[in-house]
Amino acid sequence: MKKLAKIIRGITVPPAIVTVLFVLLYFLRDDVIPQPLDLAFSLFFLAVVPVLAYPLQAIVPAFRPGGQKMKRKLAFILSIMGYIAAFTVSLVRGAVPNLAYIDAVYLCSVLVLTALNVFTPWHASGHACSIVGPIALLACFFGWGAILAGAAVIALSFWSSVYLKRHTVREYLLGAVSSLLSALMMYPLFMPTF
Repeated sequence: MKKLAKIIRGITVPPAIVTVLFVLLYFLRDDVIPQPLDLAFSLFFLAVVPVLAYPLQAIVPAFRPGGQKMKRKLAFILSIMGYIAAFTVSLVRGAVPNLAYIDAVYLCSVLVLTALNVFTPWHASGHACSIVGPIALLACFFGWGAILAGAAVIALSFWSSVYLKRHTVREYLLGAVSSLLSALMMYPLFMPTF
């Protein structure tokens, strides 16, 4: 069971989930990511930039002593930077409202997570946030099929996180609520069309 839980955690890493989100939207909806350059910018800032924490830790000697904890901290910092860049590029390029909304939801989510993890005694799961948010977005854009498939992915992710003791039930739920709250808060600002 432990091996299965690790495989599920590995498959549901944030860069993989955001890549699935954007590739599906690019190929199946022409009102979200109308140009290949939009797809490239989104994938670079939301998927690639956060992953740069891993080679950075190996290259920069000052980051090495922190081990896994430093990798996670760097990934979180780079996520914030990447999400700010994605949102900024969307605004500067005049992205369609649907894409600007998605970028805003990502940025808002990481800010809510940061606020919870820094300013409260609670810890919210970034892993949960990065799964539930994109699945909620897919459900908005694709309907019931995405909801059913997404619920299965969320359930498996929840099980693996709790089983491996990476997160408690409360931490996972706080992460999930962070992304859903962000989606709700950004909706009236961008008025996406589903």
